[in-house]
Amino acid sequence: MAVKSLGYVVVEARDLDAWRDFACNIAGLMPAPSPRDDVALFRLDDRPYRLWIQKGERDRFIAPGWECANREEYESALAALAAAGRPVERAGVMEARERRVYELARSSDPAGNAIELYYGRFVDYATFVSPAGVSRFVTGDNGDMGMGHIVFTAPNFEETHAFYKNVLGFADTDLGRFYLAGGGPDDAGVGFAFLHCNRRHHSLALGQMPENPNGAVHMMLEVGALEDVGRAYDRVLKSKGKVKLSATLGRHVNDKMTSFYMQTPGGFDIEYGWNGLVIDPATWVATTSLAVSDWGHKWAHEQD
Repeated sequence: MAVKSLGYVVVEARDLDAWRDFACNIAGLMPAPSPRDDVALFRLDDRPYRLWIQKGERDRFIAPGWECANREEYESALAALAAAGRPVERAGVMEARERRVYELARSSDPAGNAIELYYGRFVDYATFVSPAGVSRFVTGDNGDMGMGHIVFTAPNFEETHAFYKNVLGFADTDLGRFYLAGGGPDDAGVGFAFLHCNRRHHSLALGQMPENPNGAVHMMLEVGALEDVGRAYDRVLKSKGKVKLSATLGRHVNDKMTSFYMQTPGGFDIEYGWNGLVIDPATWVATTSLAVSDWGHKWAHEQD
């Protein structure tokens, strides 16, 4: 596979302090030293950062940073992007250094979602300590499962789905059609594709929906204990509406994640979960899930 994990995410924000408060005091991420005054960095394991928040004129998700195993895989991915007719912009040495990577490039998928690709694993050996007391965040052995997952919208669903598999080397984990409006005669359903690039059930999901103005539907962070989820849930409730609860506690059917959803200062959601399914990519047979959750996950529009 060309891509091996979700290495980091890049977010644009009008108010960096709002993100500092949310990331540290609600999500429990650890602030990290930043190379620039207009960038706030947050870590969740032994990497120098996993969340890059840059000052800007909008509040939105900008791009995932997809990690390649080595320079050969990186160059292969860039060649595949160019052959598929996608733009490839190589970043300069100084920008790659700021990102804490060896080399960095930018492109986009056929739905217009921006992506970054890189190789080079940097570690600073600082011990992760959560300001909110989170026990740990699950990123695998030496970070091999990445920081979590992201969900993008893709109006041109089939084309975008094929792009991630044929160009970047993802593989199908679960394919479903969810009837989010109740499954009545007027509910055509929404197509979803959950794709893996390592042992994590999915590092990417695509929804057959119009372009999202927030840049992404959600990103997921996985913690080490159910108590970590419960305490974060309490922190959201105690914020008295400052942090919006997007979906109540529940358990998904496909990746077995027990989680809730909260809105970030960027407008997109974070799924905050525990006990996600770990697969063997070599033997996994793609499933088709007929439901979203086996309990809970009552969404904001469904809440009284």
